[in-house]
Amino acid sequence: MHEDDATETQALFEALADPDCRDILRALDEPLPAKEVASVCELPQTSTYRKLEQLSDAGLVAEQTDVRTDGHHATAYVRDCGGVFVDLGDDGSVEVDVLPDDETPSDRLALLWSRVSDEL
Repeated sequence: MHEDDATETQALFEALADPDCRDILRALDEPLPAKEVASVCELPQTSTYRKLEQLSDAGLVAEQTDVRTDGHHATAYVRDCGGVFVDLGDDGSVEVDVLPDDETPSDRLALLWSRVSDEL
């Protein structure tokens, strides 16, 4: 595993280990502005922005800009994944794939089978 990959994997695991980050992921069934995320998750707004940045760095949350005709654009956050697949190799390697939100169960099964065939 390259150093960049290890850093990204560490960031992902740290975000998933954080209970506030997991609460935010659950709350983002639909795009929400940070203020609403803070309210729904009962977090201070400063903590919410910090957690959203952590989730974004881990590739789990994305920002969307709602362009308004009045010129006051709004930023909303959306969950940008459908799951995380972790493969623990026999050689001690760890391979992590963040699954897209729109991935179907058959896509996940195909990924699993490709991992199994790589091991054979």
